Amino acid sequence: MTGRKPYLEALVALLGPDDVLVSGLGANSRYLPHLPVRGPVFALCDAMGAAIPLALGMALARPERRVMALEGDGSLLMSPNVLATVAAARAANLTVLLWVNGRYESSGGQALPAVTVDWLALARATGLHHAERVIDVGGLCAALPRAMASGPALLALEVAFEPDEPVPPYSERPEEIRARFADRLRSRAA
Repeated sequence: MTGRKPYLEALVALLGPDDVLVSGLGANSRYLPHLPVRGPVFALCDAMGAAIPLALGMALARPERRVMALEGDGSLLMSPNVLATVAAARAANLTVLLWVNGRYESSGGQALPAVTVDWLALARATGLHHAERVIDVGGLCAALPRAMASGPALLALEVAFEPDEPVPPYSERPEEIRARFADRLRSRAA
């Protein structure tokens, strides 16, 4: 199964300077400042469940930009109704990348409840017509352009749970994240 960092490196390579990235996953948010992301990044610090609503607001406010929300399966499990809100808003420029590893990583890596959630069926049932399963980097490279062209969309990335993964420490404070994000948005608008 594919690990987090190869997915992040592939994602960063696929995005352009006008694409907006919103991460609610602590480990992803800690990796992103160390990767060559060309566009604005709003990397929340373990804000379980916040990435999709925040990304939706950005997508609606800036319809000329493509917005990607990185959210975990544990976070989405806490409030799956957000997918219905995304579908109802019809933000064609929003793609949700759901990191599926069966864990609540932000709170210590505990296993999710012992049920099988069909994330694609859930997405479709809430009104997202484009939902795909991704099992490796090649699949992400093929699926992301399709999703961005037919959003709002959800890609469910199967990610290896690596409890001993050497995740970088937080390198930015929340006010630095906000300021850098605002600067990147302004610099691309000028």
